[in-house]
Amino acid sequence: MKRIIFILTIVLLVNSLYQPICAQSYKTGLGLRFGGLTSGLTLKYFTKPTTALEGIVSLGRESILVTGLYEKHTSLSGAGSTKLFYGLGGHLGFFQDGGRYYYNNNRVYTATTVIGLDGILGLDFKLNKAPINISMDIKPFVDFFGGNYFYFDGGLSLRYTF
Repeated sequence: MKRIIFILTIVLLVNSLYQPICAQSYKTGLGLRFGGLTSGLTLKYFTKPTTALEGIVSLGRESILVTGLYEKHTSLSGAGSTKLFYGLGGHLGFFQDGGRYYYNNNRVYTATTVIGLDGILGLDFKLNKAPINISMDIKPFVDFFGGNYFYFDGGLSLRYTF
């Protein structure tokens, strides 16, 4: 958590010092999300200037998690093109339990499906002279079906914009 706060502070500081290199917005961004629990492919698409849809596909060890988010973006006064965003969404995940059970001396794999609710809060900015978007976020989520577990995740996303 301290690392995420430190990174967000650095981004705001750099952005406020170099406002001329930052631009307005972008329509679509495709890239990678580096998170503690949900790392993978991310796609963000703006439906309006202040609202976006984001999809994240996280691949893990014997697992896949698909997350969809609806986000609201607001400008921060004095922070150049950096935008604060927040939103809600959900996820669906499939996990394979690697061989806890044996039947006739053969390993039996069991599968678990999870469904849950996600929230997101973060900072987003795009560089002016390059088609690159960087965002940092905290993303808590809870599983409802397949287990009642609460997770607190954070991440850094790097996207190519078009």
